[in-house]
Amino acid sequence: MVSADLDLANDELGRQPEPSADGPGQRAEPPANRDHPSTSRVYDYFLGGENNLPVDRALAAKLSATLPDIGAIMRENRAFLRRAVRFLVDIGVRQFLDLGSGIPTAGNVHEVAQRRGRRARVVYVDLDPTAVARSRRLLAGNPSATIVQADLRDPRAVLGHPEVRRLIDPAEPVAVLLLGVLHDIPDADDPAAIIAGYRDSLAPGSFLALSQGVAGTRPDAGRATNAYNDGYAGGAPRLSLRDRSQTLAFFSGFDLVAPGLVFLEDWRPDRAQSARAPSTRARPTRTRPVSARAGRTPEQPVPEGLVPGHRAALCGIGIR
Repeated sequence: MVSADLDLANDELGRQPEPSADGPGQRAEPPANRDHPSTSRVYDYFLGGENNLPVDRALAAKLSATLPDIGAIMRENRAFLRRAVRFLVDIGVRQFLDLGSGIPTAGNVHEVAQRRGRRARVVYVDLDPTAVARSRRLLAGNPSATIVQADLRDPRAVLGHPEVRRLIDPAEPVAVLLLGVLHDIPDADDPAAIIAGYRDSLAPGSFLALSQGVAGTRPDAGRATNAYNDGYAGGAPRLSLRDRSQTLAFFSGFDLVAPGLVFLEDWRPDRAQSARAPSTRARPTRTRPVSARAGRTPEQPVPEGLVPGHRAALCGIGIR
């Protein structure tokens, strides 16, 4: 099934070149790479999805060996996404631009937003061929949601894309989402300038929601960084963890809404979720398995005194 899905993704992308901001069909991204792990496919694996390959699962096992609760961290990030979208819809936002959206899984932005506000419009942006193909299939027949194959590091190209212009009214507030993405954008690419490129195009009353892997809060971060860099970049620097002041700087030109810049688990947690979650004062030694399905590596013990998935990433929402 997975192989068939990726074959379909390659076929779809080969037959239907993605229009660029400069004109239709000028360049299609290369097909899904079966020899190297993909961040979106590895993320899909940790969320319990089926759109991943042996090379992705092999890297997932290595990452789990150095960061035992990495799956829990990714689920915390996904839970923040859902809470953030609900919050934004409830205060009147009806336009969403999800940058680096990844492979669709349960609780996608359009599902949460359109369930809560029927007029919500959503544009996903990603480069990964599998993510784009799967998103196209999921969004078929939904005129208020679309996927754009583009590099989020080029705000001008993204914002000028015909599909973005079709669904996003620049005169109205927009929520820009950068969730689980910034750790893959090195300082050399100037992520603050990238964010500013989107910010300067936004109408007053627009929002920025982001999450960022944080440095200096967990004892296992160093080994995990090495494994990440080895797996994705052959040992070259790839994972960009940042401290609180660096992350706060991304909100330049925005005013943070309460509770400000906090750990993922602390941003307006659901009451039911909080009731189920272990106390931060507890000392659990194991996480829950990612999935009970055969062939999935069970999550390993976490360091003493660490709640699985906690203190790994900062997040916040700012208003322009």
